[in-house]
Amino acid sequence: MDIYLKAKSEAALYEALEAVGVVTQGEDGWHVTDGHRYALDVIGAVYKPTGEVIEEDGVAAPVMKAVPGFHANLRVIDASNFDANMLNEITINVPTNPARGWA
Repeated sequence: MDIYLKAKSEAALYEALEAVGVVTQGEDGWHVTDGHRYALDVIGAVYKPTGEVIEEDGVAAPVMKAVPGFHANLRVIDASNFDANMLNEITINVPTNPARGWA
């Protein structure tokens, strides 16, 4: 099961994932609790074009703006005893053009 996540901040994302047992915090940061059950792809900020274009050294490039929120993808490999509804507050619909996807 793939779940697309968008929280208000990095802290809010990890707090929600910790509450459902996907991650735990150690001295050196956050870790997935069970790599046989979960895969987590932390994306962070996602950028979209504003419609403006800038030119530098003869090369045109779109002006990008961050989409609000902190993004991640969660793959639940073993969904036994996992309640995806607990993440409803930060779950979003499958993106039309995802920034990243699973291989």
